[in-house]
Amino acid sequence: MRKRISLAPYHDKYNQDLANFSLSDEQVQFTAMPVEVMEEALQNPNKYPVVILNDDTPVGFFILHKNSEYVEERDSSRKILVRALSITLEHQGNGYALDAMKALPGLVKQLDPKVDEIILAVNEGNIAAQKLYLKAGFLDMGERKMGIKGLQLMLQYRME
Repeated sequence: MRKRISLAPYHDKYNQDLANFSLSDEQVQFTAMPVEVMEEALQNPNKYPVVILNDDTPVGFFILHKNSEYVEERDSSRKILVRALSITLEHQGNGYALDAMKALPGLVKQLDPKVDEIILAVNEGNIAAQKLYLKAGFLDMGERKMGIKGLQLMLQYRME
């Protein structure tokens, strides 16, 4: 039976679960482990670490980033970037990432009602993630940017 997925702001009580995250070698080339990005995110007032919970168990993680390098300055108050999304290996294949992305607009509206667009950068080689985001309602408008790990497709989700 599928459990209930919710999105929660990071809290210290999730440290152990996040420290035990595992990803396949293929996935590690496209995303960061939570422990690799957590400390910087907690120090940056424009970053909001989010834990994906299956009931009360952390199964995933991502960061919402305002004023990111992917957003033009004139658009910065109206756009937010999703980065470092991952579902730990033992919980993959259960639809948790899709459920989390479908719940994301509600969280973003609570966080900042002025935001009207969620964006993300996905590596051109990460076909599984591209399919996930498109299924969740993100659109590929043809924008591309070069990232640290290669060419990134810039996908967007317009809030209603």
